[in-house]
Amino acid sequence: MTELKFEDIILSAAELGEESCLADIHVNSYLRASVTVSDAIKPEDRRYIGKGMISTLLPYRIQDGYTRKRSPRAFKAAILENEHLRALFIPELGGRLWSLYDKREKRELLYKNDVFQPANLALRNAWFSGGVEWNVGIKGHNPLTASPLFTQRVYTKTGEQVLRMYEYERIRGVVYVIEATLSESALLVNITIENTANKDTPMYWWSNIAVPETSKTRVLAPADETFFCAYADGAYSLDKASMPYLDGNDITYSNLSSRSRDFFFNIPEESDKWIAVVDDSGRGLLHMSDPILKGRKLFVWGNHRGGRHWNKWLTDSAGPYVEIQAGLLKTQLEHFVMPAKSRITWQECYTALTVDPLKVHSDFYKATAVVSDIVKQKSGILSSEAFRITTSDPLVLYGSGWGALEMKHRGESISEICVFPEDSLGEEQADWLALLDGHFTERDTYSPICSYVVGEKWLNRMKSVSPVGWYYYYQLGVMQYVAGDIDGAYSSFLHSVDIKKNAWSYRNIAMIEKNIKGNLESAAEYILLAFKECSEYRPLIVECAEILIRAKKPDLWIEIYNTLSNELRSNGRLKMLLGAAYARCGDISSARAMITPDLVVDDIKEGEYALSSIWVEIYTEVLAKERGIDASSLTAADVLSIYPLPEALDFRMH
Repeated sequence: MTELKFEDIILSAAELGEESCLADIHVNSYLRASVTVSDAIKPEDRRYIGKGMISTLLPYRIQDGYTRKRSPRAFKAAILENEHLRALFIPELGGRLWSLYDKREKRELLYKNDVFQPANLALRNAWFSGGVEWNVGIKGHNPLTASPLFTQRVYTKTGEQVLRMYEYERIRGVVYVIEATLSESALLVNITIENTANKDTPMYWWSNIAVPETSKTRVLAPADETFFCAYADGAYSLDKASMPYLDGNDITYSNLSSRSRDFFFNIPEESDKWIAVVDDSGRGLLHMSDPILKGRKLFVWGNHRGGRHWNKWLTDSAGPYVEIQAGLLKTQLEHFVMPAKSRITWQECYTALTVDPLKVHSDFYKATAVVSDIVKQKSGILSSEAFRITTSDPLVLYGSGWGALEMKHRGESISEICVFPEDSLGEEQADWLALLDGHFTERDTYSPICSYVVGEKWLNRMKSVSPVGWYYYYQLGVMQYVAGDIDGAYSSFLHSVDIKKNAWSYRNIAMIEKNIKGNLESAAEYILLAFKECSEYRPLIVECAEILIRAKKPDLWIEIYNTLSNELRSNGRLKMLLGAAYARCGDISSARAMITPDLVVDDIKEGEYALSSIWVEIYTEVLAKERGIDASSLTAADVLSIYPLPEALDFRMH
């Protein structure tokens, strides 16, 4: 029998901190990255590529308030255990499967991080490595990957205990459910996505599985070809290669990849759906599923200094890792249409794999055949009977109040499986409960914006009440922006500041000027007005610095920086931007003093080359002066050969 218990575990953990209230007004460039597809990819394999992408993270707020300061912290863990396995989930952190320990083989099957350290790798910024992450709805990690899920114990008709975790995902408007139990030496996971709304919605799912990486880690899947993807300079490129070689290297050995890259294994429709990872001893993890979960992927950081630094950045001493992943479509550049009033359900299996190392480190096709035989022997493990739930206990942990608000908004249940209690409603939902009651509440201009709602129904509801105050027009403008009415949003933000000057509307106007109209001069004017109204809000000050530098006003940013509090002046990103401003002003000595190996930018972003770019900019001038030549005659390679980028500042992905 499987036992489910809930107990606290202690991790060395950074605090997530306060979420930024700044609305995503065309800010997140990742969402608009272009995709170039090779002619080698067949039309039937590209039909969903680029479909269903979003243009904003609204209504979510950005989770960027963390630092790299860690201290012991208790998390409520859900632990499934039998005589074979011990599976530990952390419902507070998106339901992450943190550990899967095989008792008989006395080994951890996953990459188990030794710390909780958020970093800027997800749509909402905060992401952390390790275990298994559940990604629903949108390319770029689950918006709720660092947020709590509703959690409870449920029972099958035979009395087996099952862990259930769930939430309402606000962009796609769906409920997703993660159920887990143990079957002898296997962890079984049952995933359900419910679209109970009256409209179709784009959909996506990938289970991201972190596993330890050694010098001989090998990843196998039953595919003859792979789609490989690289990301650089705001664009994706997708191409195809025959398995297992690319550029002369066997891609199934992660340590041979020279750069960060995604490999999507093109598994034939008729083949079993699985992916496996083994070390030099032939031991590792097998992931298999029913045919609905058709995609499989390998992500590698790459055997280069920047990729290795990312590994270290995300942990303390847990070492390097790679990810094997499983998804509903063949690549992560795709979304399919999930019909209204529909449900998708599938099962996944996680289990130890032990194979003769000579067989799994032989010819790729022979190695794959060995694992395929094991998969066929284990195929009976996947069974819907394991998740026929009959009764449930009260909730152990609450998620957010957004599901309960959506139920009130629709006037009906949003799930046939899950309950969203009314007492989950809180401060974030207060304004919108008032709106449902037919009025809108005014707020002071000094406090950060508490929350957002978007969508046609909310916009119509907003227009149905009497407009009152600056805050009404601020939120109306946000809704109009998401609806694609940029001119209407701009007018609403202007109306908001006409009623009462406020940093939040000034800032949104600046974002429209900068990111949509391309008018940096006006953007600088409005962001300075925003700063005048709120001069101690870090996310706003970061944007102020970025705009002033781009608008060729670095001297203004230096002046502002010197007025800030000691706490703000110690912020790594603001110091980085100060170094950039000094460089643009020609004060190379001051710039060098800022951009040093001791500089720590807590929220450095995956794919962001700001640190290396500023370093090259500074030392191009230094080297040109030393050689008495024009700086324009020097390439980045010339500069880095003399003044190499310190490892502590190297976050390059290739």
